[in-house]
Amino acid sequence: MKKLLQSLFILLLFVSVAMAQERTITGTVTAKEDGTPIPGVSIKVIGTNIGVSTGADGKFSLKTSSGAKSLQFSSIGFSTQTVNIGASNVINVVLVTDSKVLGEVVVTALGIKREKRTLTYSTQEVSGGALVDAKENNLVNALAGKVAGVQITNSSGAAGGSSKIVIRGNTSLTGENGALFILDGVPIDNSEAGNPDGALSAGGTSNRAIDIDPNIIESVTILKGAAASALYGAAAARGVVIITTKTGKGKPSVTLSSGVTFDNPILPEFQDKYAQGSKGVYVDGNNGQLSSSSWGPLIDGLMVNGQPVEKHDPRKEFFKTGFTTDNTLAVNGSTDNSTYLVSYSYLKTNGTVPSTDFGRHSLFTKFSNKITKDITVTGQFNYVNSVNDRLAEGNGLASPYWTVYAAPISWNPFPTTNPDGSQRVYRAARNNPYWLVDNTKFVSAVNRFLPVLTVNYNPLPWLTITERGGADIYNDNSNYHEAPGIVGGESADGKMYNREINYKQFNNDIIVEAKKNFNEDWFASILLGNNILSNSQRVVFDKGVGLSVNDFYNINNASTQISSINNYTKRKIGYYAQLTTEYKRMISLSLTGRYDGTSVLSQDKNYYPYGSASAAFIFTEPLHLDDNDVLNFGKIRVSYSYVGNDNVGPYALNTTYVHPVISNIEFPYQGQNGFLLTNTYGDPNLKNEGLKEFETGIELKMFKSRLSIEATYFDKKSVDLITTTPITPSSGFNAATINAASMYNKGIELVLNGTPIKTKDITWNIGLNFSKIKNEVTEIGQGLENIQFAGFTNPGIFAYKNQPYGVIYGSRYKRNGDGKLLIDDNGYPIIDDQLGVIGNTTPKWNAGLTTSFTYKGLSLSAVFDMRYGGDVYNLDGHYLDFYGTTKKTEDRTATKVFDGIRESDGAVNTTVAKLDQGYYQNNESVVDETGVEDGTYYKLRQVTLAYNFNPAFLKRTPFKGLSISATGRNLWVYAPHYTGSDPEVSLYGTGNGASFTNFVTPTNRSYNFAIKATF
Repeated sequence: MKKLLQSLFILLLFVSVAMAQERTITGTVTAKEDGTPIPGVSIKVIGTNIGVSTGADGKFSLKTSSGAKSLQFSSIGFSTQTVNIGASNVINVVLVTDSKVLGEVVVTALGIKREKRTLTYSTQEVSGGALVDAKENNLVNALAGKVAGVQITNSSGAAGGSSKIVIRGNTSLTGENGALFILDGVPIDNSEAGNPDGALSAGGTSNRAIDIDPNIIESVTILKGAAASALYGAAAARGVVIITTKTGKGKPSVTLSSGVTFDNPILPEFQDKYAQGSKGVYVDGNNGQLSSSSWGPLIDGLMVNGQPVEKHDPRKEFFKTGFTTDNTLAVNGSTDNSTYLVSYSYLKTNGTVPSTDFGRHSLFTKFSNKITKDITVTGQFNYVNSVNDRLAEGNGLASPYWTVYAAPISWNPFPTTNPDGSQRVYRAARNNPYWLVDNTKFVSAVNRFLPVLTVNYNPLPWLTITERGGADIYNDNSNYHEAPGIVGGESADGKMYNREINYKQFNNDIIVEAKKNFNEDWFASILLGNNILSNSQRVVFDKGVGLSVNDFYNINNASTQISSINNYTKRKIGYYAQLTTEYKRMISLSLTGRYDGTSVLSQDKNYYPYGSASAAFIFTEPLHLDDNDVLNFGKIRVSYSYVGNDNVGPYALNTTYVHPVISNIEFPYQGQNGFLLTNTYGDPNLKNEGLKEFETGIELKMFKSRLSIEATYFDKKSVDLITTTPITPSSGFNAATINAASMYNKGIELVLNGTPIKTKDITWNIGLNFSKIKNEVTEIGQGLENIQFAGFTNPGIFAYKNQPYGVIYGSRYKRNGDGKLLIDDNGYPIIDDQLGVIGNTTPKWNAGLTTSFTYKGLSLSAVFDMRYGGDVYNLDGHYLDFYGTTKKTEDRTATKVFDGIRESDGAVNTTVAKLDQGYYQNNESVVDETGVEDGTYYKLRQVTLAYNFNPAFLKRTPFKGLSISATGRNLWVYAPHYTGSDPEVSLYGTGNGASFTNFVTPTNRSYNFAIKATF
């Protein structure tokens, strides 16, 4: 018994000693700058392999032996700190922003966060707050003026209008040139369904980036060059827009924000002196007389039946003040092991055009939970419902703008119908715009689901395994109708169509990343991954022409019915790797490789490799300039990459049968169906387009990082571009789709950011971005002279060999060998019999200036946007000069001596020519060249004045935070050589035919007032 008690005593003593040798240390890690908890901080017991990471609330719990002496705390963007353990079991640590990494952490390809100082390529980031401050319905528009090398194009000022973002110029001749969009690591669709009647005849629709609510965005990172985006493989050539959404943090809170916006259309100037008619003779359009012209008498003093003719402003009477409400409710917070965020927003815009609007419901949820110390699961779900009501735009007669912009000031459009029910119009072959508002309509309703599930597994402190799956699923149901009685429609008895698009995209990535500090000098990481992407789309289109019963827009009411169903499914699988290494915090090297396979290419060509190599040298490190008062950071970087442009569509290798159109007869015809083999041969040897890019740059930070400069030069060569090239008819085909074209983009980008003033209460930041890109199409295809992107045969937007991408082609004036105009004996320029290139749509340079000034809780910020050069084809002005409604036709006694050479004798022209109705209708408006205008503009795109109430002031209120703001958009627009509404607008929206405008909704000048409260 005694021995047993002795044994038990010894055992208890051993256990107590063992327990005494193990201790649990807890604490919280916060940031010195603002005191907020820092999640993901790596905590390691020095001299052991024991380590943990902080949770979302910055807290940690670590078991270690009593012999442990110190802990090491490290996190990207902060200085590594070593803390002696001492006797206390509670250690709270405050980390300081690392002056060497300058506190900058950016999201790169695949959603991986990296220190900006180590990057070997150019990126730019825009904060979510800056996007919200822009007060734009469309995410793409909110980026305008903020990023170098990026060009934004709008389709119009219509509610729900589309926008396009192109990074470092167009890279494909005929394929997609808009940037690839990534949401939390998952690619999403940003296409524009378009109008079935075509952009030229009916305008556009929304691009799908409009579905993303800016209120849920933490940041947007732009990957500009191929080296930055190479891991995305056969979609990387277009550049990448990476959207990172917010994550819940801190104590539970509820945030409510609400805003209202008033939109006023920016209209071009019109003449307001002369009434309807011709050669000074009045035509009374109010009493059944018809005339398209406003070349009548002065309206002042004009009498009809003893009564003065009423003066109208057709544009101001038609357009109205638009109104937008935007309300968001968000709940977020975190615990030791989880974070949560739930956000709901509702946006409703009533457009500046009667009966047009855009509404968007957005529900976003994101939940993260640390299941074990090694496994974290993050699930998120975004549901969007949007409805867009719009009218036709463009050159088709169903567009009300035809008669809104061209209407005489003497015409009263009401009533819209005559006693017999026909339209009341002022000219033949046109519609009354108010009749179109009541009797035509395009409605698109979209339901979209964007789920993402991410699992992170950290079996070892240096090893992370990520499994991420996501989807993009939406249904776009569109319908359009024209009532019987429409003028110039496909049928005088009206028409309608229904279109349903079912889109599904599934993406899965598994990523293994190992990161290791081998010693104080060497750091390396290697990433291996696999991507599977599946994409399918089903489009059902039903069209009915000739409606038997008024106001019954059902396909069964149509006398002629045409239906089509289009399906495709394509899959892509990719294997990728990235090696990154850093030596002594001054030399960085990155190698990437990707091997893609796609189902749309032939089996012997469906796998292809891409890759990049890049390096950076921080030359201030060996010079020990970290604390230098003038230059404290300097980096030189260089990269080369070869990536792809995923521009081979499903079934592009096949030669298919199609419904033919023969002499304007469309099959099925009179109950007879018919198919004909297409005359374009599908090449089974097609391959993806390629892009080779060289990039080099320098980054400097000076005056204790108060001033930063980044300059980049890039040279991109697009090769194996797909074109449809003529071939000999003896082959049985007229053309073949082959890899035959090439072009290049080369340019410079400059980004400057400075903080001229920074005190306890005052901060002034200013940023400038500048880009200049030279583009040239070097090859189109054998036997091919040009490719058309937009417009008519003339005028139109085309690609020509040895010309910039997107030149304007059309009729022109005759010139001699020195480029001088040839003038006839009456003093007027002579019209050339030959068509030719008459303009270049590529801007000479783009720039943006951002600035913000804060004093305590008051802040004032502004965004200036500038474009120099780049021609626009203003078809509105071209038409309206003929009709006599433009401002320049107001002076009808004007004369001019045209600068040129008289063709008859070669002498310098001295003949005075009258700029009267005959000149505008028989000369100026007949020549396409006169519609080309310089698209230079300077915009005060955004000004925001905001006030954040001091937390001390809110202590006795239910508010944790409260702010109010006022924002103005397009407060000042200066386009010195452009006579339309806005040279930035293009009828073709997200298509490749930029800088072509024709009867679209004008751009808006907007005023927003908002309040945001946190409880």
